[in-house]
Amino acid sequence: MVRIAVAWSGLELTAFRSVLDAAALPDPVEVVPLGDEIGTALTALGRSAPDIVMLPQAGQLRDLVAAGRLREVPGELWYGPDGPRYADQWRELCHHRGRPYGVPFKASGKSLIWYDRDAFAGSGLGDPTAWTVDDWLAGVGEAAGSDRRLLALGAADGWVLTDLFENLLLAESPAVYRALGAGPRDWDVAAVRETFRRLGGLWGIRDGLPGGVGTALTRQFADSVRDVFDHRRALAVAAPDFAEPVVRDALRRSGRSEDAAAVVPFPGTGPGAAGPRIVGGDVMVLTRAAGSRAEAVVAGLAAERVPVPWIEEVGGFLGPNLGTRARYSRWAAPTAGALADWPDFDLSDRLGAVGGRDGLWRVLTEFLITVGDRGGDVAAATGTAVTTLSRFERGWR
Repeated sequence: MVRIAVAWSGLELTAFRSVLDAAALPDPVEVVPLGDEIGTALTALGRSAPDIVMLPQAGQLRDLVAAGRLREVPGELWYGPDGPRYADQWRELCHHRGRPYGVPFKASGKSLIWYDRDAFAGSGLGDPTAWTVDDWLAGVGEAAGSDRRLLALGAADGWVLTDLFENLLLAESPAVYRALGAGPRDWDVAAVRETFRRLGGLWGIRDGLPGGVGTALTRQFADSVRDVFDHRRALAVAAPDFAEPVVRDALRRSGRSEDAAAVVPFPGTGPGAAGPRIVGGDVMVLTRAAGSRAEAVVAGLAAERVPVPWIEEVGGFLGPNLGTRARYSRWAAPTAGALADWPDFDLSDRLGAVGGRDGLWRVLTEFLITVGDRGGDVAAATGTAVTTLSRFERGWR
């Protein structure tokens, strides 16, 4: 029996099980769903230890290799008869000193905004497809206090906050975003401060969030999607492509057609400016105790056709294998077709502890609380956030 640890739950976990059922793998597989505790899979010992981990923070791979927790994956999985099977950004993340230690399984496009087309048409705010970042900021103010606020926020999931921060930072300064990902890192720079200022514009408007900051802090990612398409408390939500199954379910529950939902790329900072294009995803890694049977399972799951049931029957999955061909939904097809050319990987996944719960997650949560309903000083909160990140950075090193 080969044990696979995953972070997925709910619809995603069900979809993964459907993939396993259709994959005809060489050995039986036991799925171990660990949720946010997925990191414990890499320290478990004995019979309870998994052989394969679906690592949701691919940027941690090199640190895990250095700590002696991973073994190599077969190098031939990275190449097919027509050349590389994966885009360059995956190679950079999954190789260490020229050797492969991971294989991409699931990609995600993290620079998207989902919106209720019907509600926007009746809101008087106009068409958001050509909006800039500042147009979205202005819209938050215009919709504040109304029956439907502009943007829902699932702040109980820290990665939702980091995704928004990363998109705004990459839109503001690709150079600073990439420098932070490469290290050594300096948080006290103008682009980071400007990003916090814009976050203050999104979160610091009184009555700008559905239910206020207190409610946002209790709402998870899926809840914020339902706030738009089921409960109809907001017009839009910044969410990755894997919002798709939740969107579809919410529309079904509210008795509406799928035509009511639309997706727009995350905007740039000015008219015609390039918007951010951030890739995330899950990488298969082998624990040190894994054997040849686990290698064979990884090879089976890396096959081009394996994710097709998830893509076509559930949605919310982008195939990182360049040879994967599937019928994507109209929401996902544009992103799936362009993803190999998206140049930037999820920043918080590359920062180690600084990007996690006690680092960027906590800093952004405290910033949200400070500038939220109480109308805190955005400039002062920005200074505190930058100082805290800098101190954490020094302590982590």
